[in-house]
Amino acid sequence: MLRLNSGNVINENVHKIGVVALGSFLENHGTLLPIDTDIKIASYISLKSCLLTGAKFLGVVIPSTEFNYIKHGIHNQPEDIIDYLKFILSWAKKIGIEKVIIVNCHGGNLIVENYLKTLENNLNIKIYFMSFPLTHASTEEVSIGKVLGIVKGDIEEHLKCPEVGFIGFKEARKINKDIDREAQKVEKEGVRIDENLGKELLNKYINKVVEKIILLSSHNYPK
Repeated sequence: MLRLNSGNVINENVHKIGVVALGSFLENHGTLLPIDTDIKIASYISLKSCLLTGAKFLGVVIPSTEFNYIKHGIHNQPEDIIDYLKFILSWAKKIGIEKVIIVNCHGGNLIVENYLKTLENNLNIKIYFMSFPLTHASTEEVSIGKVLGIVKGDIEEHLKCPEVGFIGFKEARKINKDIDREAQKVEKEGVRIDENLGKELLNKYINKVVEKIILLSSHNYPK
């Protein structure tokens, strides 16, 4: 008989909830941040949320995808992500997982959200997609990176990279007005490293996932 209430868990239902990190492993983030920044941030948020609640950290999704007009790394097709999720979630069901939160920190992966309902129906498992995209390689992201200890380098060299804020991505800025708006902000304000801001954002995102886990583990919440 498993001791479901042992340790720091909010209740025994939390063992039915899994958390998966989704990001990107291979894309440029200027000179201050590593190429796998997005998955590092997503993994930190996911694992910390599980430590605080007792939910199951199911690991990371290796493939990622991107809009075809953004060329700053090596990505995969949305179907590759779905195939990988199918593998993870099939095994998750075998350990009693009924509900899964996907924590996404890469904007290109928003494409995948349209595929999740079919996957949910095929596996008979509830999937909740929580996305925390940040302006690429800019103030918010480097500030979080500073807290995580993954920032190194000179900010002036960083600003010379076209992928920072997508400033140098003319096609993407022309096609996507949100990208252009964010790029204009970076052009105007530059990039700064603010450790307090990084801590504030991380806490905000972790709290959002924790709140979702608490809600999903409620005895009154629908299955």
